[in-house]
Amino acid sequence: MRIAVCDDEKTENERLKRMIYGYAAERGRDIVCDCFVSGNELLEREKYDVYFLDYAMPGMNGADLAEKLKNKYSNAVTICFLTSYERAAVEVINKIIYAEAFLVKPADPERLNEVLERLYSRSYFRRVVLKKEKAARVVYPQEVLYVEARNKVCRFCFFDSFEEFPYKITELEKNCLPEELFFRVHRSYIVNLMHVSAYDKKGVTVSNGSVIPMSRFREFQQAFSSYNFRSFRREEG
Repeated sequence: MRIAVCDDEKTENERLKRMIYGYAAERGRDIVCDCFVSGNELLEREKYDVYFLDYAMPGMNGADLAEKLKNKYSNAVTICFLTSYERAAVEVINKIIYAEAFLVKPADPERLNEVLERLYSRSYFRRVVLKKEKAARVVYPQEVLYVEARNKVCRFCFFDSFEEFPYKITELEKNCLPEELFFRVHRSYIVNLMHVSAYDKKGVTVSNGSVIPMSRFREFQQAFSSYNFRSFRREEG
């Protein structure tokens, strides 16, 4: 798991980084953590799996940076805020832009470990290895918006690209993609439930605006409701 920490206070950056690597060493987790002191610096870098963003930064605050990251990567990002605000203010912030967690500064090591463990155990951090000829690509499920079956290959739509792999869609559905995140809405399409922005009986709209044809409306409704219920329970916990 690749983590970016963005705080204009270098001491806070380094402190959180040490705590993250302490968690990784204790739990045997494969984690790489980089620190940034400005949102513009972070936006120039490649995508990370998790972002810890200080809410109150000069120039571009954490909420503005989070919105830019979500727009850049079609919502395929996990945001956690670092803040000195009281809970009432945090709830206001969360209505502006959804975040996976809030850590009050200075971050408590036990609370940080709880957040990291919850994020690491989430199904979208289970890497999927997709083979292609003599090579392979490691994919995190959260990066995939949908999959389309095309003849003898499947075309993956990522947040910034498309790529084909020599798989049958039934094989991906049963053996590769976590069922709690992905649902087959049509004989030729699988969608990532975390990227669904709208749907009706004719199709599903995903976060990049693509509309996927729908042929299993009732089953999809059940799967989408179950996904949202699990997400709600995790947030309450």
